[in-house]
Amino acid sequence: MRRSYLLAFALLVLGCGNDAAAQGFVSPFLGTTLSSPSSIGSATKPGFGVAVGGIGGIIGGEAEIAYYPELLDNGANAIAKNKVITYSGNVLLGPMIGPVKVYGAAGAGSLYLSVTSLSSVVIPNASNISKYYFTFNAGAGVMGFFSSHFGVRGDLRYYRAFGVKADDLENSGLALDHFDFWRGAVGLAVTF
Repeated sequence: MRRSYLLAFALLVLGCGNDAAAQGFVSPFLGTTLSSPSSIGSATKPGFGVAVGGIGGIIGGEAEIAYYPELLDNGANAIAKNKVITYSGNVLLGPMIGPVKVYGAAGAGSLYLSVTSLSSVVIPNASNISKYYFTFNAGAGVMGFFSSHFGVRGDLRYYRAFGVKADDLENSGLALDHFDFWRGAVGLAVTF
């Protein structure tokens, strides 16, 4: 896991623009998954996060952390609850056209998944999964600024998580050694 953080930090440092147009930014956001990592069900609950980075003329970078209180559809997958925390370092590549930054994004990081089965509500610690995954993400987005420091951001990302094969929840049909999903997010963009 420590290597994931070092990789994310290195991507952030290498991706930040070093020209005079480089600006730092912070972007709190709300997001939700647009596809389900499981073949059963598709409902998820919205999550939130924050990205901090630098906008360059062409190349920028960010570090992002996000929390989702339900990534897998609890009812459809016969689980009591699940949550996901993601952390990634991303390179943002695209031009700054006036007050608008259009970009493609790619990065890597870590994803923590915690799943509690319905049986563990009755029998503590029965059929629980808590695992860390190495993740890649790729997508695109746009930041539009209304003033020199304030704007909005929209972002679409594809996440692919890789883990070690472990015993899955009994009778649930969930295969959690690797999975993928799409995430959409909107938020503020504040430069400094």
